[in-house]
Amino acid sequence: FTPAGGWVLVTARAEAGSVVVRVADSGAGLRPDDVARLFQPFGQVHDVAESASGGTGLGLYISKGIVEAHGGRIWAQSEGLGHGATFGFTLPAAT
Repeated sequence: FTPAGGWVLVTARAEAGSVVVRVADSGAGLRPDDVARLFQPFGQVHDVAESASGGTGLGLYISKGIVEAHGGRIWAQSEGLGHGATFGFTLPAAT
């Protein structure tokens, strides 16, 4: 969802016994009401008919299950349409 000329930044760092991974972009962004739906099964928020990035709407739902099964947390945030989005997750650090 990031057009040509945009940017994507991936970061990872240790934080309080966990690993925090974030993926931020300058892409389409999200409406506040859409963020809660992202992690639901078939929870697409962009018009699939207008997007070349169509999918089933299961990827983030499956990702949430994997992250939570390993004791982590997953989230998304955006300042609104046209302002990009950040997706992140935490996992407990290995001992």
